[in-house]
Amino acid sequence: MAPLITISPVVMAAALMLLTSRPLLAGAVVKPEEAIGMPGCDTACGDMKVPYPFGMGSPSCYWPGFNLTCDRTGKTPRLLFGDGSLQVQDIDFANSMLSVTHTGEIKTDANGSGWFVGGIRDDGLYMLSSDSELVLTGCNVRATLKDGGGATISSCSSLCGAGHEPVTYVPSRLQGGMLCTTIGCCQADIVDQPVEAASKLSYGVQLDYFGGNRTTDLERLPARVFVATKGWFKQPSVSDELLQTSRAPSQDAMAVPVSLWWQVVGHGVEPDSNATSEVCPENAARSVCRSNDSVCSKGSKGYSCLCESGYQGNPYVAGGCTDVDDCKEEDAIRCYGVCTNTAGSYECPCPAGTHGDSSVPGGCVASRAAGRCSHSCGDVDAPFPFGIGPVGCYWPGFNLTCDHSSNPPRLFLDSQRDLFRVQKISLLDNTVIVLVDGAS
Repeated sequence: MAPLITISPVVMAAALMLLTSRPLLAGAVVKPEEAIGMPGCDTACGDMKVPYPFGMGSPSCYWPGFNLTCDRTGKTPRLLFGDGSLQVQDIDFANSMLSVTHTGEIKTDANGSGWFVGGIRDDGLYMLSSDSELVLTGCNVRATLKDGGGATISSCSSLCGAGHEPVTYVPSRLQGGMLCTTIGCCQADIVDQPVEAASKLSYGVQLDYFGGNRTTDLERLPARVFVATKGWFKQPSVSDELLQTSRAPSQDAMAVPVSLWWQVVGHGVEPDSNATSEVCPENAARSVCRSNDSVCSKGSKGYSCLCESGYQGNPYVAGGCTDVDDCKEEDAIRCYGVCTNTAGSYECPCPAGTHGDSSVPGGCVASRAAGRCSHSCGDVDAPFPFGIGPVGCYWPGFNLTCDHSSNPPRLFLDSQRDLFRVQKISLLDNTVIVLVDGAS
Protein backbone atom coordinates (compact mmCIF):
# COMPACT_ATOMS: atom_id res chain seq x y z
CA MET A 1 0.00 0.00 0.00
CA ALA A 2 1.33 3.46 -0.86
CA PRO A 3 2.22 5.46 2.27
CA LEU A 4 0.46 8.74 3.16
CA ILE A 5 2.69 11.79 3.58
CA THR A 6 1.70 15.19 5.03
CA ILE A 7 3.66 18.09 3.55
CA SER A 8 3.88 21.17 5.80
CA PRO A 9 4.09 24.11 5.84
CA VAL A 10 2.63 25.54 2.67
CA VAL A 11 3.02 29.28 2.27
CA MET A 12 -0.35 30.79 1.53
CA ALA A 13 -0.55 34.18 -0.10
CA ALA A 14 -3.79 34.53 -2.02
CA ALA A 15 -5.00 38.03 -1.13
CA LEU A 16 -6.37 39.81 -4.18
CA MET A 17 -6.62 43.18 -2.47
CA LEU A 18 -4.62 44.75 0.33
CA LEU A 19 -6.45 47.24 2.55
CA THR A 20 -3.95 48.91 4.85
CA SER A 21 -4.28 51.46 7.63
CA ARG A 22 -1.33 53.26 9.14
CA PRO A 23 -0.60 53.27 12.90
CA LEU A 24 -0.74 56.38 15.03
CA LEU A 25 2.22 58.62 14.39
CA ALA A 26 4.23 57.67 17.46
CA GLY A 27 7.92 58.30 17.58
CA ALA A 28 7.85 60.48 14.40
CA VAL A 29 7.88 64.27 14.41
CA VAL A 30 4.57 65.64 13.12
CA LYS A 31 5.25 68.84 11.26
CA PRO A 32 2.12 70.99 11.50
CA GLU A 33 0.90 72.40 8.20
CA GLU A 34 -1.88 74.72 7.05
CA ALA A 35 -4.12 75.42 10.09
CA ILE A 36 -1.52 75.59 12.85
CA GLY A 37 -2.50 78.53 15.05
CA MET A 38 -5.43 80.57 16.28
CA PRO A 39 -7.07 83.01 13.85
CA GLY A 40 -5.28 86.35 13.55
CA CYS A 41 -2.17 85.13 15.40
CA ASP A 42 1.42 85.16 14.18
CA THR A 43 2.59 81.56 13.74
CA ALA A 44 6.16 82.05 12.54
CA CYS A 45 9.43 83.32 14.03
CA GLY A 46 12.06 83.28 11.33
CA ASP A 47 12.15 79.70 10.03
CA MET A 48 10.40 78.32 13.12
CA LYS A 49 6.69 77.50 13.02
CA VAL A 50 4.73 78.16 16.21
CA PRO A 51 1.77 75.75 16.36
CA TYR A 52 -0.99 76.10 18.95
CA PRO A 53 -1.16 75.42 21.96
CA PHE A 54 2.08 77.41 21.75
CA GLY A 55 1.77 80.98 20.59
CA MET A 56 3.12 84.53 20.67
CA GLY A 57 1.61 87.89 21.49
CA SER A 58 -1.98 88.13 22.78
CA PRO A 59 -3.09 85.56 25.41
CA SER A 60 -5.75 84.42 22.94
CA CYS A 61 -2.96 83.10 20.72
CA TYR A 62 -1.75 80.41 23.14
CA TRP A 63 -2.98 78.04 25.80
CA PRO A 64 -2.13 79.43 29.26
CA GLY A 65 1.50 78.63 30.03
CA PHE A 66 2.50 77.99 26.41
CA ASN A 67 3.51 81.54 25.50
CA LEU A 68 6.70 82.03 23.49
CA THR A 69 8.59 85.16 22.46
CA CYS A 70 10.12 86.00 19.09
CA ASP A 71 13.34 87.98 19.44
CA ARG A 72 13.83 89.89 16.20
CA THR A 73 16.64 92.18 17.40
CA GLY A 74 19.38 90.20 15.67
CA LYS A 75 19.97 89.21 12.06
CA THR A 76 18.15 85.92 12.58
CA PRO A 77 14.94 85.86 14.67
CA ARG A 78 15.08 83.56 17.72
CA LEU A 79 12.09 81.82 19.29
CA LEU A 80 12.47 82.02 23.06
CA PHE A 81 10.83 80.14 25.92
CA GLY A 82 10.24 81.20 29.51
CA ASP A 83 12.49 83.97 30.78
CA GLY A 84 14.40 84.09 27.50
CA SER A 85 17.27 81.82 28.55
CA LEU A 86 15.99 78.97 26.37
CA GLN A 87 15.84 79.04 22.57
CA VAL A 88 13.28 76.75 20.94
CA GLN A 89 14.70 74.38 18.33
CA ASP A 90 11.77 72.02 17.69
CA ILE A 91 8.18 71.35 18.78
CA ASP A 92 7.39 67.63 18.53
CA PHE A 93 3.65 66.89 18.69
CA ALA A 94 4.07 63.12 18.39
CA ASN A 95 6.03 62.89 21.64
CA SER A 96 4.79 66.11 23.30
CA MET A 97 8.40 67.26 23.43
CA LEU A 98 9.91 70.74 23.31
CA SER A 99 13.58 70.83 22.24
CA VAL A 100 15.48 73.91 23.40
CA THR A 101 19.05 75.09 23.89
CA HIS A 102 20.40 76.72 27.03
CA THR A 103 23.53 78.83 26.73
CA GLY A 104 26.21 78.13 29.32
CA GLU A 105 26.28 76.31 32.62
CA ILE A 106 23.72 76.71 35.41
CA LYS A 107 24.74 79.80 37.34
CA THR A 108 25.33 79.38 41.07
CA ASP A 109 25.98 81.91 43.84
CA ALA A 110 28.81 82.03 46.37
CA ASN A 111 27.09 79.31 48.40
CA GLY A 112 26.87 77.01 45.37
CA SER A 113 23.09 77.42 44.97
CA GLY A 114 21.39 77.96 41.63
CA TRP A 115 18.27 77.31 39.57
CA PHE A 116 17.77 75.72 36.19
CA VAL A 117 15.05 77.18 33.95
CA GLY A 118 13.21 79.90 35.78
CA GLY A 119 10.39 82.18 34.75
CA ILE A 120 7.98 79.47 33.54
CA ARG A 121 4.36 79.90 34.51
CA ASP A 122 2.94 77.19 36.74
CA ASP A 123 -0.15 76.56 34.61
CA GLY A 124 1.91 74.93 31.85
CA LEU A 125 3.06 71.41 32.66
CA TYR A 126 6.73 70.90 31.72
CA MET A 127 9.17 68.29 32.93
CA LEU A 128 12.67 67.24 31.99
CA SER A 129 12.46 64.31 29.60
CA SER A 130 13.78 60.89 30.55
CA ASP A 131 16.52 61.47 27.99
CA SER A 132 18.19 64.05 30.25
CA GLU A 133 21.27 63.84 32.45
CA LEU A 134 23.27 65.86 34.98
CA VAL A 135 26.82 66.79 33.92
CA LEU A 136 29.48 68.23 36.23
CA THR A 137 33.08 69.27 35.59
CA GLY A 138 35.50 70.39 38.29
CA CYS A 139 37.70 69.23 41.13
CA ASN A 140 36.45 67.81 44.43
CA VAL A 141 32.88 69.01 44.03
CA ARG A 142 29.45 67.39 44.19
CA ALA A 143 26.35 68.56 42.28
CA THR A 144 22.82 67.78 43.46
CA LEU A 145 19.71 68.40 41.36
CA LYS A 146 16.32 68.73 43.09
CA ASP A 147 12.84 69.07 41.61
CA GLY A 148 10.27 71.73 42.44
CA GLY A 149 9.14 69.72 45.48
CA GLY A 150 12.65 69.52 46.96
CA ALA A 151 13.26 65.85 46.16
CA THR A 152 16.73 64.87 44.94
CA ILE A 153 16.48 63.55 41.39
CA SER A 154 20.18 63.38 40.46
CA SER A 155 23.62 63.77 42.00
CA CYS A 156 27.26 63.02 41.20
CA SER A 157 30.76 63.94 42.36
CA SER A 158 33.88 64.91 40.44
CA LEU A 159 37.31 64.31 42.00
CA CYS A 160 40.82 65.43 41.19
CA GLY A 161 42.82 64.19 44.14
CA ALA A 162 45.58 66.05 45.94
CA GLY A 163 47.80 68.62 44.26
CA HIS A 164 47.79 72.11 42.87
CA GLU A 165 48.55 71.57 39.20
CA PRO A 166 45.87 72.20 36.55
CA VAL A 167 44.07 69.14 35.31
CA THR A 168 45.53 68.12 31.93
CA TYR A 169 44.12 64.61 31.50
CA VAL A 170 40.66 63.24 32.18
CA PRO A 171 40.18 59.46 31.65
CA SER A 172 37.20 58.32 29.60
CA ARG A 173 35.14 55.15 29.53
CA LEU A 174 32.41 55.92 26.97
CA GLN A 175 30.20 53.18 28.36
CA GLY A 176 26.44 53.49 27.94
CA GLY A 177 26.90 57.01 26.61
CA MET A 178 28.81 58.10 29.73
CA LEU A 179 32.15 59.80 29.07
CA CYS A 180 33.27 60.48 32.63
CA THR A 181 34.89 58.27 35.27
CA THR A 182 34.32 60.85 38.09
CA ILE A 183 37.92 62.06 37.64
CA GLY A 184 37.55 65.66 36.49
CA CYS A 185 33.93 65.20 35.49
CA CYS A 186 30.86 63.11 36.23
CA GLN A 187 27.48 62.31 34.67
CA ALA A 188 24.31 60.98 36.25
CA ASP A 189 20.87 59.99 35.05
CA ILE A 190 17.84 61.93 36.26
CA VAL A 191 15.30 59.73 38.04
CA ASP A 192 11.57 59.88 37.38
CA GLN A 193 9.96 62.86 39.03
CA PRO A 194 6.93 62.54 41.33
CA VAL A 195 3.71 63.71 39.72
CA GLU A 196 2.96 66.09 42.57
CA ALA A 197 6.25 67.93 41.92
CA ALA A 198 5.70 68.27 38.19
CA SER A 199 3.54 71.40 38.13
CA LYS A 200 6.61 73.66 38.00
CA LEU A 201 9.63 73.69 35.74
CA SER A 202 11.88 74.65 38.64
CA TYR A 203 15.00 72.63 39.38
CA GLY A 204 17.35 73.62 42.15
CA VAL A 205 21.10 72.94 41.87
CA GLN A 206 23.50 72.76 44.79
CA LEU A 207 27.30 72.57 44.51
CA ASP A 208 29.19 71.32 47.55
CA TYR A 209 32.99 71.51 47.69
CA PHE A 210 34.83 68.94 49.78
CA GLY A 211 38.49 69.53 48.84
CA GLY A 212 41.05 71.11 51.09
CA ASN A 213 41.25 74.35 49.12
CA ARG A 214 38.25 75.45 47.09
CA THR A 215 40.09 78.31 45.39
CA THR A 216 42.86 76.00 44.22
CA ASP A 217 40.37 73.40 43.01
CA LEU A 218 38.54 76.03 40.93
CA GLU A 219 41.85 77.12 39.39
CA ARG A 220 42.76 73.55 38.50
CA LEU A 221 39.47 72.95 36.65
CA PRO A 222 36.48 75.30 36.80
CA ALA A 223 33.31 73.82 38.29
CA ARG A 224 30.49 73.85 35.75
CA VAL A 225 27.15 72.06 36.07
CA PHE A 226 24.72 71.34 33.24
CA VAL A 227 21.39 69.64 32.64
CA ALA A 228 21.47 68.34 29.09
CA THR A 229 20.09 65.82 26.65
CA LYS A 230 22.05 62.56 26.83
CA GLY A 231 24.82 62.31 24.28
CA TRP A 232 25.67 66.02 24.27
CA PHE A 233 28.69 65.88 26.57
CA LYS A 234 30.34 62.83 24.99
CA GLN A 235 30.86 64.74 21.75
CA PRO A 236 34.59 65.57 21.51
CA SER A 237 33.75 69.08 20.31
CA VAL A 238 32.01 69.63 23.66
CA SER A 239 33.92 67.57 26.24
CA ASP A 240 37.36 68.58 24.92
CA GLU A 241 36.39 72.24 25.21
CA LEU A 242 34.97 71.96 28.73
CA LEU A 243 37.83 69.87 30.10
CA GLN A 244 40.69 72.11 28.95
CA THR A 245 41.97 75.02 31.06
CA SER A 246 44.01 77.07 28.60
CA ARG A 247 41.10 79.27 27.50
CA ALA A 248 37.38 79.79 27.90
CA PRO A 249 35.14 77.19 26.19
CA SER A 250 33.86 78.08 22.75
CA GLN A 251 30.37 79.49 22.28
CA ASP A 252 29.31 76.42 20.29
CA ALA A 253 30.38 74.07 23.09
CA MET A 254 28.29 76.04 25.58
CA ALA A 255 25.06 75.65 23.59
CA VAL A 256 23.39 72.96 25.70
CA PRO A 257 20.43 70.97 24.28
CA VAL A 258 17.54 70.24 26.65
CA SER A 259 14.37 68.23 26.01
CA LEU A 260 11.20 69.13 27.90
CA TRP A 261 8.09 66.99 28.04
CA TRP A 262 4.77 68.88 28.12
CA GLN A 263 1.05 68.35 28.60
CA VAL A 264 -1.91 70.71 28.31
CA VAL A 265 -3.38 71.61 31.70
CA GLY A 266 -5.53 74.34 33.18
CA HIS A 267 -8.49 76.13 31.65
CA GLY A 268 -10.86 73.77 33.44
CA VAL A 269 -9.59 70.52 31.91
CA GLU A 270 -7.45 69.17 34.76
CA PRO A 271 -7.68 65.37 35.08
CA ASP A 272 -9.32 63.93 38.17
CA SER A 273 -6.36 62.73 40.26
CA ASN A 274 -8.56 60.00 41.76
CA ALA A 275 -9.76 58.66 38.41
CA THR A 276 -8.13 55.44 37.23
CA SER A 277 -9.38 55.53 33.65
CA GLU A 278 -6.87 56.57 30.99
CA VAL A 279 -9.68 57.75 28.69
CA CYS A 280 -9.99 61.49 28.14
CA PRO A 281 -13.25 62.96 29.48
CA GLU A 282 -15.47 64.28 26.72
CA ASN A 283 -15.11 67.91 27.80
CA ALA A 284 -11.31 67.67 27.81
CA ALA A 285 -11.16 65.93 24.44
CA ARG A 286 -13.42 68.57 22.94
CA SER A 287 -11.62 71.54 24.54
CA VAL A 288 -8.03 70.40 23.98
CA CYS A 289 -8.15 68.29 20.81
CA ARG A 290 -10.21 70.64 18.66
CA SER A 291 -9.62 69.11 15.26
CA ASN A 292 -11.76 66.39 13.75
CA ASP A 293 -9.81 63.17 13.18
CA SER A 294 -7.76 63.71 16.35
CA VAL A 295 -7.11 61.49 19.37
CA CYS A 296 -6.86 62.64 23.00
CA SER A 297 -4.44 61.02 25.47
CA LYS A 298 -4.70 61.45 29.22
CA GLY A 299 -1.48 61.96 31.16
CA SER A 300 -0.53 62.29 34.80
CA LYS A 301 -1.66 65.92 35.12
CA GLY A 302 -2.84 66.94 31.68
CA TYR A 303 -3.65 65.90 28.14
CA SER A 304 -1.98 65.59 24.76
CA CYS A 305 -3.37 65.12 21.26
CA LEU A 306 -2.43 63.34 18.06
CA CYS A 307 -3.98 63.25 14.62
CA GLU A 308 -5.64 59.92 13.87
CA SER A 309 -4.01 57.25 11.76
CA GLY A 310 -3.59 58.45 8.18
CA TYR A 311 -3.83 62.15 9.12
CA GLN A 312 -1.23 64.79 9.92
CA GLY A 313 -1.14 68.36 11.16
CA ASN A 314 -2.14 70.17 14.35
CA PRO A 315 -4.78 68.34 16.42
CA TYR A 316 -5.10 71.29 18.81
CA VAL A 317 -6.87 73.61 16.31
CA ALA A 318 -10.08 73.19 14.33
CA GLY A 319 -9.35 71.71 10.93
CA GLY A 320 -5.74 71.06 11.86
CA CYS A 321 -5.64 67.34 11.02
CA THR A 322 -5.63 66.72 7.27
CA ASP A 323 -5.63 63.48 5.33
CA VAL A 324 -2.26 62.10 4.27
CA ASP A 325 -2.07 61.01 0.64
CA ASP A 326 -0.65 57.60 1.48
CA CYS A 327 0.01 56.82 -2.17
CA LYS A 328 2.65 59.57 -2.20
CA GLU A 329 4.33 58.16 0.91
CA GLU A 330 6.27 55.49 -0.97
CA ASP A 331 8.65 54.85 1.93
CA ALA A 332 5.80 54.33 4.41
CA ILE A 333 3.55 51.88 2.54
CA ARG A 334 3.96 48.56 0.76
CA CYS A 335 1.96 48.81 -2.43
CA TYR A 336 3.06 47.26 -5.70
CA GLY A 337 -0.38 47.37 -7.27
CA VAL A 338 -2.73 50.26 -8.02
CA CYS A 339 -2.71 52.63 -5.05
CA THR A 340 -5.86 54.62 -4.30
CA ASN A 341 -5.88 57.07 -1.40
CA THR A 342 -8.87 56.92 0.97
CA ALA A 343 -9.77 58.94 4.07
CA GLY A 344 -7.12 57.99 6.62
CA SER A 345 -5.95 54.96 4.64
CA TYR A 346 -5.43 53.55 1.16
CA GLU A 347 -6.37 50.62 -1.06
CA CYS A 348 -3.94 48.60 -3.13
CA PRO A 349 -5.52 46.06 -5.50
CA CYS A 350 -3.55 44.27 -8.20
CA PRO A 351 -3.86 45.88 -11.64
CA ALA A 352 -6.64 44.73 -13.97
CA GLY A 353 -5.81 41.42 -15.56
CA THR A 354 -3.62 40.31 -12.65
CA HIS A 355 -4.11 38.81 -9.21
CA GLY A 356 -2.00 37.95 -6.19
CA ASP A 357 -0.32 39.79 -3.31
CA SER A 358 0.19 43.47 -4.13
CA SER A 359 2.21 44.07 -0.94
CA VAL A 360 5.34 42.39 -2.34
CA PRO A 361 7.36 43.13 -5.47
CA GLY A 362 6.21 40.89 -8.30
CA GLY A 363 3.28 39.67 -6.23
CA CYS A 364 0.68 40.46 -8.89
CA VAL A 365 0.74 37.77 -11.59
CA ALA A 366 -1.01 37.86 -14.97
CA SER A 367 -4.49 36.31 -15.16
CA ARG A 368 -4.11 35.10 -18.74
CA ALA A 369 -6.01 31.88 -18.03
CA ALA A 370 -9.44 33.31 -17.34
CA GLY A 371 -12.03 30.59 -17.99
CA ARG A 372 -9.39 27.90 -18.40
CA CYS A 373 -8.53 27.31 -14.77
CA SER A 374 -9.61 24.30 -12.76
CA HIS A 375 -9.58 23.96 -8.99
CA SER A 376 -10.68 20.38 -8.62
CA CYS A 377 -9.64 17.00 -9.97
CA GLY A 378 -11.89 14.03 -9.37
CA ASP A 379 -13.00 14.29 -5.77
CA VAL A 380 -10.02 16.45 -4.64
CA ASP A 381 -10.37 20.23 -4.37
CA ALA A 382 -7.39 22.45 -5.28
CA PRO A 383 -8.14 25.94 -3.89
CA PHE A 384 -6.01 28.93 -4.87
CA PRO A 385 -3.01 29.44 -4.54
CA PHE A 386 -3.05 25.92 -6.00
CA GLY A 387 -4.46 25.54 -9.48
CA ILE A 388 -4.65 23.41 -12.59
CA GLY A 389 -4.09 24.95 -15.99
CA PRO A 390 -1.82 27.53 -17.61
CA VAL A 391 0.17 30.27 -15.84
CA GLY A 392 -2.19 32.57 -14.00
CA CYS A 393 -4.31 29.76 -12.57
CA TYR A 394 -1.97 29.32 -9.60
CA TRP A 395 0.59 31.11 -7.49
CA PRO A 396 4.11 30.45 -8.86
CA GLY A 397 5.22 27.03 -7.60
CA PHE A 398 1.71 25.85 -6.74
CA ASN A 399 0.77 24.29 -10.11
CA LEU A 400 -0.81 20.82 -10.01
CA THR A 401 -1.47 18.17 -12.67
CA CYS A 402 -4.79 16.36 -13.17
CA ASP A 403 -4.52 12.91 -14.80
CA HIS A 404 -7.79 12.37 -16.70
CA SER A 405 -6.65 9.01 -18.10
CA SER A 406 -7.86 7.25 -14.98
CA ASN A 407 -11.38 7.02 -13.59
CA PRO A 408 -11.82 8.90 -11.39
CA PRO A 409 -9.16 11.50 -12.37
CA ARG A 410 -6.11 11.68 -10.11
CA LEU A 411 -4.35 14.87 -8.86
CA PHE A 412 -0.53 15.02 -8.75
CA LEU A 413 2.01 17.46 -7.36
CA ASP A 414 4.46 16.54 -10.11
CA SER A 415 3.88 16.95 -13.81
CA GLN A 416 5.22 13.44 -14.50
CA ARG A 417 2.19 11.99 -12.69
CA ASP A 418 4.24 9.17 -11.24
CA LEU A 419 5.10 10.07 -7.66
CA PHE A 420 3.11 12.37 -5.34
CA ARG A 421 -0.65 11.81 -5.70
CA VAL A 422 -2.64 14.47 -3.82
CA GLN A 423 -5.29 13.20 -1.42
CA LYS A 424 -6.26 16.43 0.36
CA ILE A 425 -5.27 20.10 0.50
CA SER A 426 -6.02 22.02 3.71
CA LEU A 427 -5.77 25.81 3.75
CA LEU A 428 -6.74 25.76 7.43
CA ASP A 429 -3.51 24.18 8.61
CA ASN A 430 -1.38 24.75 5.49
CA THR A 431 -0.84 21.06 4.64
CA VAL A 432 -1.00 18.78 1.61
CA ILE A 433 -1.59 15.04 2.14
CA VAL A 434 -0.14 12.89 -0.64
CA LEU A 435 0.26 9.22 -1.56
CA VAL A 436 3.67 8.14 -2.78
CA ASP A 437 2.67 6.05 -5.81
CA GLY A 438 4.84 3.05 -6.50
CA ALA A 439 6.15 2.86 -2.92
CA SER A 440 5.92 -0.53 -1.24
